[in-house]
Amino acid sequence: MSCPNCGPSGAPATTTVRENGTTPTIALVGNPNVGKSTFFNHVTGARQKVVNAPGTTVTVMAGTWRSLGLRVLDLPGTYSLIAASPDEQVVTDTVAGAPGSLTDPAAGLGIDLVLAVLDGGSLTRSLYLLAQLAQTGHPVAAAITMSDVAEQNGEPINVAELARATGIPMVAVDPRDGAGYQAVDAMVSAALENQPHVAGLQADPHAPGYAADSACTCQECQHGVAGDSEVERAATLFTWVEGVESRARASRKDAVKLSRSDRIDRFLLHPLAGTLTFFGLLWLLFQMAGSWVGPVQDWFDGIFSSTEEGAISLANGVAWILGALGADGTWIESILVNGLCVGMGVVASFFPLMFVIYAALSVLEDSGYMARVAFLGDRLMRRIGLDGRVILPLIMGFGCNLPSLAAARTLPSAKQRLVTVLITPYTSCAARLTIYLMIGKVFFGGHAGTVVFAMYLISLILIVAGAWVLKHFITKDEESAPLMLVLPAYQVPRLVVLLRTTWQRAWAFVTGAGKIIVLMTLVVWFMGAVPMSGADEGFADPELAMEDSLYGSTARVLEPVFEPAGFGEWHMTGALMTGFVAKETVVSSIVTSYNLDPEVDAGDAEDNGDDMGKLPQLLRESLGESAGAGYEGLAAFAFLVFVLAYTPCMATVAEQAKLIGGKKTAVAVVAQLGIAWVLATAIFQIGSLFIS
Repeated sequence: MSCPNCGPSGAPATTTVRENGTTPTIALVGNPNVGKSTFFNHVTGARQKVVNAPGTTVTVMAGTWRSLGLRVLDLPGTYSLIAASPDEQVVTDTVAGAPGSLTDPAAGLGIDLVLAVLDGGSLTRSLYLLAQLAQTGHPVAAAITMSDVAEQNGEPINVAELARATGIPMVAVDPRDGAGYQAVDAMVSAALENQPHVAGLQADPHAPGYAADSACTCQECQHGVAGDSEVERAATLFTWVEGVESRARASRKDAVKLSRSDRIDRFLLHPLAGTLTFFGLLWLLFQMAGSWVGPVQDWFDGIFSSTEEGAISLANGVAWILGALGADGTWIESILVNGLCVGMGVVASFFPLMFVIYAALSVLEDSGYMARVAFLGDRLMRRIGLDGRVILPLIMGFGCNLPSLAAARTLPSAKQRLVTVLITPYTSCAARLTIYLMIGKVFFGGHAGTVVFAMYLISLILIVAGAWVLKHFITKDEESAPLMLVLPAYQVPRLVVLLRTTWQRAWAFVTGAGKIIVLMTLVVWFMGAVPMSGADEGFADPELAMEDSLYGSTARVLEPVFEPAGFGEWHMTGALMTGFVAKETVVSSIVTSYNLDPEVDAGDAEDNGDDMGKLPQLLRESLGESAGAGYEGLAAFAFLVFVLAYTPCMATVAEQAKLIGGKKTAVAVVAQLGIAWVLATAIFQIGSLFIS
């Protein structure tokens, strides 16, 4: 007897054009690390956006399939529709079209086709997810990735036979080099019309992700399903998977041999060799971020802000135009050259750093190595309520907090992402190192290296302590959960895809956090240009001393706040204000606040050299006045601890706001300032007892 609501294949009869006139929706569903997001980026190009699943912090990518004009949702990677995390729950709710979800039929939305992305190198696991999708009642088509991995493992896949066994259309595709995309377009177009359903499995109203509006509800299709228990349902799915997989393998070698990935893992997962390799890669990343990219950063900065004679830069171009208009030497030139151009230079200098770091992250992710790092560090991180996947983002923070936050996006647990974003500012970035070195050389001489080491040790203590405290509020439910991690096969990243993804991420930073950096740079310029009472100079007068400006007056207001910490002195508090925008400005702000000529009086302080001109004497006198004679070194150490613990920079704050929202970021910033003040004050007050 045939189903009255079904076509020849047993699928519910539907049309590719919705009655409400909305665009048909394709949902991409697959295991983690199967190339699903790479596939999504290829078919959508730049026509995509990040959306938050309603009521969650889980992000979902939404875009438009360029060649077909369809709405596409790239759902988080999952191994099962039986949700074990917020990310997996979003997948289940979206597939089911749950009320308030991104596919809620009540909002005129829905899923017209589920495109399952199957991992050819781990076919059994992917087929189990496909079987669960079959029970949701949605029409399904499939794209198979990692076919080359299956062949290398001696188990090539017969795609045509697999399609016949499952009863749905399938196409092999390589998301990295674009092979098979035209075939996928044709398959999806046909599937929207034919509405194929998986053979051998029926829609189950009691199955996770069941979509009542998409499934056939006739008695024939539902007979005998409603009473199945979870155990019976799982047994049915595994039996189906075993039968399908046995038909899908074109050939199978009798002799069991280690795959290429297994042979590599023997070395990279070794407790000693794997750990040494990991730290070697970290050293390489720090070299790229710190030493090798530095000259490129200076060049990018100079394109916008350089005022050297003969230099081709935006600042010199603006100055020349204003000179031709007779406006040189005015406040207009000052705000454009010393304000806007300088701010744009700071943003531009971050671009090559972010590009290199994002490229390195993409290589680690696409190659499959990121999962191995998580495996190596899981036992250590679990003690503070996290798991091994958090290690790499946190260590990246010691180079720069921005790529660290970017790496946190890859964490599958929303709660662990939140904790990682909150504790990342306590990783001591490279920009702070310049401050440690300068203050260390002035106040601690030959022991400067020990002081710098102490700063990094305190940084590690703050990270561990912060995670331990937050686990009692945020990750307490995940503390005992084991790390369920599948190690993907090693692959060689595709250069074109890597460069495109890296460019998109780096450009997103420039257009996002860059706006705040430029704005705050203009605010600092304005404060330094406004004369206060007693100043003879006018607005933006080049002769206006910093202490007579709004900047100096504001810094003096902050003196009582930091007096208990020993550095309640306006030169230091003013530097902390600018450091809130970017730590790179702290040393230059201290030099400028003393009205020193950086080319004559300051030696090479800004380059962390040994010749710092008059600066050491002036700094000792300043802290001697605020902390008292004999306590200058203690106050300097408290100052460094405050620099370590308070907000890294406005770029980090902007990235935090993008990841966890403005309210949580504001609370985090206030907490960081409070913790930094308490630590600095405690160090000075307790230390004073021992010195006296």
